Amino acid sequence: MRHLVLSRVVLGLFAPLAFAACGSTAANTGNGATQDATGGQDSSVAADAAGDSAADVAAADVDQGPQPAVPPTYAGTCPDLTAGGTVTISSGGQNRRVYVSLPDGGPGTNMSLLFLFHGLGDSGSNFSAAFGAGDIAKANNAVVITPDDCCVKGLSCCAQLNGWAFLDAAGGVDSQLFDDLLSCATQQMNIDTKHVYAAGFSAGALWTTWLILNRSQYLAAAAPFSGGVGLIDYITPFWKIPVLGSWGGDNDIFAGYITFYQYMQDFIADLRKDGNFVIACNHGMGHTVPPDGPAYAVDFLFRNTFGKTDNPYGVGAALPSVFPTYCTIAP
Repeated sequence: MRHLVLSRVVLGLFAPLAFAACGSTAANTGNGATQDATGGQDSSVAADAAGDSAADVAAADVDQGPQPAVPPTYAGTCPDLTAGGTVTISSGGQNRRVYVSLPDGGPGTNMSLLFLFHGLGDSGSNFSAAFGAGDIAKANNAVVITPDDCCVKGLSCCAQLNGWAFLDAAGGVDSQLFDDLLSCATQQMNIDTKHVYAAGFSAGALWTTWLILNRSQYLAAAAPFSGGVGLIDYITPFWKIPVLGSWGGDNDIFAGYITFYQYMQDFIADLRKDGNFVIACNHGMGHTVPPDGPAYAVDFLFRNTFGKTDNPYGVGAALPSVFPTYCTIAP
């Protein structure tokens, strides 16, 4: 069982990480099922092979289970992620900067992989530190990758109104970046691909929402803080995916009309209609990540395994004490 690390996060570090107003919306029609989801099916191929015994087939079912899709192959030469620190990757015609946190002693075996996505106006470096990426990597035998959005370096792919490409139905250059980083990380390190996760805040949570809807064939679980649907149209994820959704009460609003509190509640309702397990956390602190947010998010994420869609704490189990009283299992 992977263990929780309690990150020391100061509320003020998150307060300025705001999502700026978007001037337009776009329909999100892409679905990961049409892209690379063949690896996600529990097809029990052995059952179709002539001469296989019933025992062989049963063993194959037990050993395989639902499998995440194999990420697309990175077209270039992957940068070295194994040393950690600041890394530049060529993706989507841009040189993108990412921050890589590793366990003590460097890459190990059967590691988990967590992606963190910052809010507009913030940076990957700051969000990585504020969320406690280094401690998370050490305590959970994990690689934590926190990219910069295009706007941090003023790249030509920068969308000043939203930072990440969640308004693009195909995910723009950021979907390419996610695929490339996933490909390079799994090529270079011993990543357990059934333990890949995503979390983000504000614009980064809206990007995490896009990934839930369009990249569920890779993700074991996700945790958006103030994301959701509204600017993004909901589509049924290809795979059922456990989600932890947090928001800051009725004051979780930006620019007077970006109503994150409504976006998150609508998103949770849509996910539940599709049978996804969801924990809902209304912390009531406005548009921010609460001080205890990283702790309960990390505990939730790392308890999930790809293809296991029930309560990760046990069927019918209550939430453990790491969760504050404002978190509940969504009905």
